[in-house]
Amino acid sequence: MKKLLFLVLFISININSQTNYPKNYFSNPLNIELILNGNFGESRPSHFHSGIDFKTQFKEGLDVFSSADGYVSRISIKHGGFGKALYINHPNGYTSVYGHLKKFNKKIEDYIKRLQYNKKTYQIEHYLKKDVLKINKNEKIANSGNTGSSFGPHLHYEIRLTKNQKALNPQLFGLDIKDTRNPTISSVFLYNLDSLDNISDPIKLKIKKINDSLYQSEKVFTNGKVGFGISGFDRQDLANNKNGIYKYSTYYNNNKIIDFNFESFYFEESIKIKTLIDYKYYIKNKSRIIKLFKDKGNDLSIYLNNKSGYIDVENNSSIYKIIVSDLKGNKSIVKIPIIQNDLINDSLKKIKLFSSNKYINNKLDYNFKFENAEINIAKNTFLKDIQLNIESFKDSIKIINSEIAVFKNIKINFLNKNKRKGNYLALKDKDGNESFASANLNSKNYFYHKTKSLGTYFVKNDSIPPSIKLNNFKNNDWISNKNFIRINIMDKETDIKNYKVKINGKWTLFEYEYKRNELFYEFDSYFLNQTENLIEVFIEDLAGNKTQKNFTFFKN
Repeated sequence: MKKLLFLVLFISININSQTNYPKNYFSNPLNIELILNGNFGESRPSHFHSGIDFKTQFKEGLDVFSSADGYVSRISIKHGGFGKALYINHPNGYTSVYGHLKKFNKKIEDYIKRLQYNKKTYQIEHYLKKDVLKINKNEKIANSGNTGSSFGPHLHYEIRLTKNQKALNPQLFGLDIKDTRNPTISSVFLYNLDSLDNISDPIKLKIKKINDSLYQSEKVFTNGKVGFGISGFDRQDLANNKNGIYKYSTYYNNNKIIDFNFESFYFEESIKIKTLIDYKYYIKNKSRIIKLFKDKGNDLSIYLNNKSGYIDVENNSSIYKIIVSDLKGNKSIVKIPIIQNDLINDSLKKIKLFSSNKYINNKLDYNFKFENAEINIAKNTFLKDIQLNIESFKDSIKIINSEIAVFKNIKINFLNKNKRKGNYLALKDKDGNESFASANLNSKNYFYHKTKSLGTYFVKNDSIPPSIKLNNFKNNDWISNKNFIRINIMDKETDIKNYKVKINGKWTLFEYEYKRNELFYEFDSYFLNQTENLIEVFIEDLAGNKTQKNFTFFKN
């Protein structure tokens, strides 16, 4: 019976994969049953999710184990991103990645802490040679945490091809995730395509759930070239959070039209998620539609065939079918009956023209010069021809079109007229939200900035220095029974740029947790106790405002 179950599992995984991945090589990185908090390839605001997220029982500190023999090839510690992360190279040509960790094991912690003290920096990106830190399969390497751009305790886990760091779906390697549930189809959308330069706004179709795996759409009356989009999610057996769908396939009159899955992708193509989703719809509604046709610039490697995905409606009556499935073979189907009719659905209107004053040919470079500003747009910045509204005023410049995605950095130079201390270049988006852009000045007193964000740029001033406050004790307290020092730091406008903390005149390794506005230090072997100890805290914000405060604590 066990052999039969294994065979079913093996087949269900391999029919969805083009490569035979080793199924018994990588072990569970946690000593608990694996429950997904996020799927591989899920749509994030500007990228695909490059791994899978495992729940850690809503807490930090669970033991994390190496999935196979190997050596630590990279240690990364950052305020954002994966926070504390380990990369382990394995002799079979794969690399496993463990992110958002709280703490490394002792030998790794001692090794990296020595480098941090030598370089006098918390953030570090360090690559190791093969024989420096060898790791055995199932060896404890860390404790799970919530560091970096993580907003709840979990373990981010990846498997990559070592030779090119291509991200691979870890579930293809036989990790046991209990899943008997079909993906859920939330909505289906219709697009009318005169051409890829003239695509209608999405029209939401009414769908009805027939049974656990079958949906039926209302009849669609249309003709010519059309495409479809879909939104939905997948759930596994042990949790109800909504995860991404693994595979999408479409058929027109039983002929396969488009086929793609999230088996793997290259990191450099991840930004092109903006060609897979309906980006304009996402900006307006904060909800994602996966387009089941290829828009301009979409050369993603996730596709299993070379078809465009859109169809030409010719027959009087036809059926368009969408199948979404997961790695265990669970699937859901929606059938869309299409009736050829010259009277297209009343709601199927052409895209409204954006009010603009500049036409940008995607094949050309542009350099716009104004009295107080300069804007450089390189070819292929938008992957297709687009319209922009570009204007210069005495105190601002506008680069406006919130409906389009930007794939390359636009270069902006803007004159810093009054040279006040604390001036910086700010951005106002379409909703009126203001954010810091840059405080970098060139020799001609122009702010310079590279950005993928469109909006209104203007000079703003921040004259308020950041604040510093002790958290877990008061100045001149005895703290002999405390293992940590916690200090709150806050900047109300531009945020923290740099910090430095010394104890008794010596640089000390304080970690910065921006989500809590907190610096914290765990007393270590580098601390030289003098009974009466002096803490010096230096903070600088992004506009260059600085604060320094000194505190005293006593410790036996």
